[in-house]
Amino acid sequence: MSRNKAADLFNPGCPLVALGTSSNNDTLGEILKFGIQCGFRVLNISDEHNNSQLIGSSLHSLITGGFVTRQDLFISFKITKLQNIRRLESQINEHLKMRNMNYFDLIIVEHSSFIEKDMLKVWKVLEKLHFSRSVRNIGLSGFTISQMKYILSVAVIKPFAVQALFNPYSVNLELIQFCQNEDLLLFAMSPLDYQKSERKLQSENAVSRTAYNHSVSPVQILLAWAIQSQTLPVVQTLNFDHIKENIMLSDVKLSENEMEDINRLSGVS
Repeated sequence: MSRNKAADLFNPGCPLVALGTSSNNDTLGEILKFGIQCGFRVLNISDEHNNSQLIGSSLHSLITGGFVTRQDLFISFKITKLQNIRRLESQINEHLKMRNMNYFDLIIVEHSSFIEKDMLKVWKVLEKLHFSRSVRNIGLSGFTISQMKYILSVAVIKPFAVQALFNPYSVNLELIQFCQNEDLLLFAMSPLDYQKSERKLQSENAVSRTAYNHSVSPVQILLAWAIQSQTLPVVQTLNFDHIKENIMLSDVKLSENEMEDINRLSGVS
């Protein structure tokens, strides 16, 4: 199996797991601080959670306090509310200002945030932001493969990443192959908590049995599976113990048979 693209992007030893920030709970600042102290370096933020000032002030204090440098962090920002294409550039600059940042490492644009005929116009604005260094990379969410092929055919700056639902219950083999062929990093959303009818991922025999054999938790097995599936899983938690659990993965290596056992949960392996 090919090497996970994320392993080549970040500093050696950086955990290949992203920390989500979907909460506006007052404890989010402490969670960010604790997560970074534990080793998280990839942060996934969005415009939809009304927590921009909390994230900005928390990161500013961590950086000025010497806990981490801005260069050590990879911050992905997702746009879900596109106010107006003509204002997109200023909209993103406002988001940067609210978070005390000079640039985003990655902008993820949600397809549902604009109408399809404006796709190229949106991309050209994002490319302009890239050339101004306000945005280092551009990514996609909610796009079909044919839409992504169109972007690839017209883009000066090629997409860097794709964000999509990905866990053992929800495996899109065509998307995985497309991302690998086009060298796109796949951010795996909902890698742990997804529920299928009355079944729960962490209680599946293939997961719990593998966890027992490795003397780790089912959560750690699911994250290891996602990483070995060439994705970057995004975890969400306000629990300090779970933060540590989500990042202690360096010794968890699944065999091909174990990967296949978990793959079968999707019904498409």
